[in-house]
Amino acid sequence: MDTLPTEAIKARATVQERFHIGTDTEGRKGFVTVLIRTRPGRDDAVLLQISEAARDAVTAQVRPVAGKTLSVSVEIQMMDPGAVVQAKV
Repeated sequence: MDTLPTEAIKARATVQERFHIGTDTEGRKGFVTVLIRTRPGRDDAVLLQISEAARDAVTAQVRPVAGKTLSVSVEIQMMDPGAVVQAKV
């Protein structure tokens, strides 16, 4: 897998206190969604490796809770290079 310089990786996490999953009215289901944005150029095999690594990192950190189900999903979105601007202040 190609590597990114550590300083190029940015992360944030948010907790959603209010959410709804399908017909679950008793709060038995939960989810973690990992959204990765990257510039185009990596082939599908590399993107799959990145997705799997992110999924595995999340599942290594969560613990099962009796009577509850947790889903983990990873999505990679391609950034539009013509629409991305950056600045360091």
